[in-house]
Amino acid sequence: MANRVDNGDKRNSHSSFHDDIYGQLITRETPELLSSSVLDLDTALEKIPDVEKTAWATALEKCPELCGDPFKLMFLRFAHFHCDRAAERIVAYWTKRLELFSPSKAFLPMILGPNGAMKDDDKTLNIGFLCLVPKSDDAGHPILFADPSKFPANRDHPSIVRAFWYHVHAALESEDGQKKGLVVVIYAENSSFSQFDTRLLQVNVQSIKNCLPVRMSAFHICHPPTYIRIVIPFIKILMGEKLRKRIKIHTGKQKKVIEKLEGKYGIPQQNLPTEIGGGVILNQEEWLQRRQEIGL
Repeated sequence: MANRVDNGDKRNSHSSFHDDIYGQLITRETPELLSSSVLDLDTALEKIPDVEKTAWATALEKCPELCGDPFKLMFLRFAHFHCDRAAERIVAYWTKRLELFSPSKAFLPMILGPNGAMKDDDKTLNIGFLCLVPKSDDAGHPILFADPSKFPANRDHPSIVRAFWYHVHAALESEDGQKKGLVVVIYAENSSFSQFDTRLLQVNVQSIKNCLPVRMSAFHICHPPTYIRIVIPFIKILMGEKLRKRIKIHTGKQKKVIEKLEGKYGIPQQNLPTEIGGGVILNQEEWLQRRQEIGL
């Protein structure tokens, strides 16, 4: 995509600060900032050549209700209210969404059930390799919990990537998640080297880096298996300089890991899944059922 001068940076006229735990930049929002930024974002989107934004144009035509101010605000917050950056990411998001979900589902709401974009992914979602923890950390970061040991031998890669997108969207229902970023807790102790999936990792990392309106505050890898020494250099290369700095590896006994997550990173033990010694019992099937019942 062609380089453009960003005429929509609102941060210079509004104060920003860094959060205490992970250093994410957070803009102090005002009603004036929000309303003017959405208008500037619309202008930035109009400036992008039509040939580059065909998926976005189709979304505006087929599902305008999915393209309104709340959707745009997620991208503005991601881009720290750099409107041109937000516009380019919106275009990239819809281009990738169309690729992942196909024309038959890309423009449906990101919900469960027969009327949603996830209608063909029930089996994958129920595997439970990725869960949204119902409690956040002390600073309000939503927590995604990943257990790679649950990856089946025969994997539907496109479906797993769509499930990843769904969970990120679910986490971004939190305003704190949009403003401060997400935390991923990865429990890798029971996983095997055969479950390390380069292809999945690459696609999901590219989604984080290029498409989704999400800031990842940290990847807490807890109780890593021995093969982590082999794959971590590759993971860091794939993630790039910015994301690799977000990797935190926690070894040792369960009590030591819990104390570090709680004391240094503000994740209370009672807000962590029982799998790593916390107090939250995760039930993916019940979570999915509740969300479908309320239209999510």
